[in-house]
Amino acid sequence: MKALLFPEPWVVKLVEVGIPKPKPNEVLAQMISVGICGSDVGIFEGDHWIVTHEPGGHGHETGAIAVEVGNNVEGISIGDHLARMGQGYAEYSTHVNVIGHGKDELYGALPIVRNDLSMDEISFADAVGCAINCYERAEFDRIEGEKKAIVLGLGPIGLILTQILLNNGVKVATSEPYHHKRDLARKWGAKVFNPNDFNRVTHGKETVANEIKKCFGEAHAVFEMVGLNNTLLDAIDLIKSGYRVMVFGAQKMQHIPYINCRKKGVELVYPEAMVNSKSDKDYWNNALDLIASKKLDLNSLITKRITLEQAVDAFKYYDREKWIKIIVEPQKN
Repeated sequence: MKALLFPEPWVVKLVEVGIPKPKPNEVLAQMISVGICGSDVGIFEGDHWIVTHEPGGHGHETGAIAVEVGNNVEGISIGDHLARMGQGYAEYSTHVNVIGHGKDELYGALPIVRNDLSMDEISFADAVGCAINCYERAEFDRIEGEKKAIVLGLGPIGLILTQILLNNGVKVATSEPYHHKRDLARKWGAKVFNPNDFNRVTHGKETVANEIKKCFGEAHAVFEMVGLNNTLLDAIDLIKSGYRVMVFGAQKMQHIPYINCRKKGVELVYPEAMVNSKSDKDYWNNALDLIASKKLDLNSLITKRITLEQAVDAFKYYDREKWIKIIVEPQKN
């Protein structure tokens, strides 16, 4: 079979590898839909906090079908639709284990059977779980009356999070430079702002954060989904005193002036991906159930489908301006 290898930043190779034989406690799955995650691209480009080690750590957003089941595995049959498979187009090393989320550097957890969901739907489970985690870590249940949130960055997780917030009665403002992402958030009911509108020539020293405060106000939760230091400082500026900034965007180092946080009594919370350490839970089943409820518009996020061969160039020339979610279909030529 074919696979992608990521031996070092900015290098991706399409190779032929043998089809593995599952051991008694393992399941062999055929990958049907595999989303390219922003972390995949960040690891490939070398600016993510996760550092890839040969052969790499990409391809965890998978929708798969069981084709062979080990003798000791119960509850999974050939033909079942599987979530939580990982290794969608590349092999994981022990250094980068998204399946186990760092809890189990060797195996991770067994797949979850969801025959009620399509391959595309299952491939979104990881992103949906991350968004649910961000929402729950904001602890909106402690807020009485009107609830307001600001989402900075509308990648796939930011867009899913925006829907979850709106579905739970939270008023939402968003900041995103690319119009097709803003258009989706606006369609769902969020206020949208374009940070690129604010430049020295037209707005002097005014920033998008100033405009959000003027038109929307400060929020009970601000979600930093970009991974840039300036965006994080904007999030701290936009949060109400005593409330939480959810830092989900990935960056290797953050520089935060102490006074900015101290003056407002800001809490900085760093949600893990699919795991909530505070409540000792993961979100796989929650995410799959939410997808099954059809309360999320996920199809609108799919902007391109490609083969495994085309994925080589997709990584090299990843177009953040035009693409939201790219689905790799390894079985297609």
